[in-house]
Amino acid sequence: MRLLFTIFILFFLASKTYSIDFKELETKNISFWFVEDNSVPIVSISFTIFGGSSLDPAGKDGLTNLMVSLMDEGTEKYSGTKLRELMKLNGVKLRLSAQKNKIDGTFQVISTQLKEGFEILDQVLNYPKFLDEEISKVKKQIYASLKIDESDISTLANYKFNEIFFENHRFSKRIKGSEKSLKNISRVDLINHHKSLFTIDSLVIGAAGDIDANSIKNYVKDVFGKFSVIPNNIKMRKFDDIPSGQKIIQAETPQSSVVFGHPGLARNHSDYFMLRVANYILGGGGFQSRLYKQIREKKGLVYSIYSYPISYKHDGIMIGGFQTRNESVYETIKNVKEEWSKISNRGITKKELAQAKAYYKGSFTRNFTSTLSIANLLNIVQFYNLGNDYFDKRDKIIESLKLEEINDMLKDIYDSNKLFFLIVGKPVNKK
Repeated sequence: MRLLFTIFILFFLASKTYSIDFKELETKNISFWFVEDNSVPIVSISFTIFGGSSLDPAGKDGLTNLMVSLMDEGTEKYSGTKLRELMKLNGVKLRLSAQKNKIDGTFQVISTQLKEGFEILDQVLNYPKFLDEEISKVKKQIYASLKIDESDISTLANYKFNEIFFENHRFSKRIKGSEKSLKNISRVDLINHHKSLFTIDSLVIGAAGDIDANSIKNYVKDVFGKFSVIPNNIKMRKFDDIPSGQKIIQAETPQSSVVFGHPGLARNHSDYFMLRVANYILGGGGFQSRLYKQIREKKGLVYSIYSYPISYKHDGIMIGGFQTRNESVYETIKNVKEEWSKISNRGITKKELAQAKAYYKGSFTRNFTSTLSIANLLNIVQFYNLGNDYFDKRDKIIESLKLEEINDMLKDIYDSNKLFFLIVGKPVNKK
């Protein structure tokens, strides 16, 4: 059966031209993107459900994470032990994870075991039992994980940063919740949350692998077509009141862990690629970045330092971090601010732009190394509404970026006075 429409994605690697045949399919109110690839006997699906831990009810933080952690611990037909046995027997890999704004899932099955594999997926997604004994077991596992997190200074810094940076926003909720909030969650909460989140209007699917279009349509219909048709109408509020300055969380440790943040851009903003390129130069390019060269190589203040944009559907931020001796915290912060001001006031160079463009154009090819990576990419492009011509235009957008336009954007967006630093440790002020 021919596709509804086909896009040929052309890119170049080692002076060779490659193409991917991408189809948009529709079945039972579900539209999804699909690439047929018979090179390996595997079928991969990447799916996203808009929502996530930010929607956890007040006092029940961690509900979404607990829910997805329990979904393969027992279904109407199979126990958790039996599910794991069947997955191993049929070459199935299934992973669900809760993010702040979504639930991500990946599914892989050997193409000779499609019927058995998709039945397992159906059971996990549509018929989880949330048995009391399993709830108790998984809660204990999360309690232990939370204690480990609290003992790790980097993880603790990230937790505290989110709580303060997003203080008046849903994103301040911890994905795992807390021991107190988890104790407030009942089996009924889990059942109702599952029903409310797993809806067709919140669903995005990318699929790739050793299967024909008709067959994948039928399997998608049989599994995902059981999701609720009641609209979720989820809306995320912009980050309107992000703090600046700094805050210290005292901790007995020879090194302080610092996380810093700054306003950013939504994923579908017209300046998104300019921001990505600029950040690659400032703090995202590893050993080549300005932050690394100035603060690590020249001054030896840190072992590593980074920054990167996090761009959501509704808004975005820039985030970064480093660890340093307590005596060097304020000097390092001063240097970060100086580099932030420098890139804002002076911009980037022609050479830096050329290097960043080459990196982003070349790195895109890594998304085509497996059926799962292709499925993930198809999922992401749909989730952020980037358009079915995204693959044709991505490299053209990057190549068309102008030095003057990027430097103008930097003046508008990068502002060292808007930086917020969360310090966990015992920083020493030498003044």
